[in-house]
Amino acid sequence: MKILLKRIIQLSPLLMIGVMAILYFTTFRSMTLEQILNYTPEEPAAAAAVILLMYALKSLSFFFPMFLIAAAAGAIFPIYIAIPLNLAGIVIMATIPYLIGRYAESEAVDRLAEKHKKIGIIKEYSSGRHFAGAFFLRIISCLPYDIVSLAMGSLRFDYKKYLLGTFLGTAPGFILTTIMGSAITEPLSPEFIICALVEMIIAIISAVIYKIHRSRKKA
Repeated sequence: MKILLKRIIQLSPLLMIGVMAILYFTTFRSMTLEQILNYTPEEPAAAAAVILLMYALKSLSFFFPMFLIAAAAGAIFPIYIAIPLNLAGIVIMATIPYLIGRYAESEAVDRLAEKHKKIGIIKEYSSGRHFAGAFFLRIISCLPYDIVSLAMGSLRFDYKKYLLGTFLGTAPGFILTTIMGSAITEPLSPEFIICALVEMIIAIISAVIYKIHRSRKKA
């Protein structure tokens, strides 16, 4: 009985992920920014709570686009509130899958992670370069966000180094997306265009860095 109970506890986080995946594909797959705005309460505190809850649900769904939430926060709140709110969302998104990977049944986590062929990249940083690994994989965005968190938890990355690397690697894109969200009604405004161009430049540079990194590894 104790063994069965332990097994259920170990597998429950992964079962939760499965439920969230089904919910996403049946209900939220076609979610748009306009729909998120419609679902968000007008009262500021309640709206902030809903945004943070969306980040928590996103960290379990593995599919819902996180930048859509960031843009929604930028459209709802003044920029000086939206940015700290989205930065708090980074911490939530990074922490929940990490804890699942760290405390869930390891073999089940490994099977989930192995579906992504590039998961070996994470293991390259598991022998002490935890901050560098977290920062590098976030800034280049070569793997699904939550899979990286899950795998780093399973590989027992130091949480503080992992969280700091994740935060610094994710924050630039989130800040840009937040500003774009605040100017979503004026897509031709200088703020929107400049942020979009900077995001494109970051994406291109990140792709080049990733290609160079992998080429050196193969060599």
